Amino acid sequence: MRDSRDDRRRARDERGLRSTAAQRGDRLPPPPRERRPMLAALAVLLIVGGAAVAGLLALRADSRTPVLVAARDIAAGAEITRDDLTSVPVAADGTLLVPVDRADEVLGTYARTGISAGQLLDTAMVTQTATLQPGLVAVGAVLEAGRAPASGLQPGDVVQLVDVADGSTLVPDALVSSARSQGDGDAVGSSRGLVATLIVDDRDGAAVATLAASGNLAAVLVERGTLLGDG
Repeated sequence: MRDSRDDRRRARDERGLRSTAAQRGDRLPPPPRERRPMLAALAVLLIVGGAAVAGLLALRADSRTPVLVAARDIAAGAEITRDDLTSVPVAADGTLLVPVDRADEVLGTYARTGISAGQLLDTAMVTQTATLQPGLVAVGAVLEAGRAPASGLQPGDVVQLVDVADGSTLVPDALVSSARSQGDGDAVGSSRGLVATLIVDDRDGAAVATLAASGNLAAVLVERGTLLGDG
């Protein structure tokens, strides 16, 4: 009896296995997963956005205007010549920058302040008034560290020129045409000394140049000035 029951159980198990196998064989493989709609929409947005940015950059490039730029350093008060100028294309709408086709309006004018090579020119930088009036000369001088204000000098300042050897005042009211720290192009303080161009009476020019060459020249700030040509 036990053997008969065991035989019937094995027969049922075999029928169940064959049925399961048949079902698995009839089942179709799952279809490939479709792309998500959000990813497709994002791809379209990226393509459209990239095209828009490229178009905007192209429009901006086309709208650039050649403007004047200093080809070399121009000292305050110096007359601006054609050799002082070059050009570069920029987006110049709504600015004071000078287009190349208006270069004649700048030639023959004078720099209100020192202009560095590569600096874009605008109309506020120039004046029709010459700094070197008859009877005046420009003298270059190196002021050693500690012999000018720590805040530095700037174009338009009025300074007193002093002989530090005896404390005498050589010139009471010299005009600073340009000034920069030794070793660079910045008009900054005197921690490393200053290189300056000073406007003085022609009768004092030789004495100032000699004193500067000896290393005994100092500048005392009398009045912080404005851009040359404003007064």
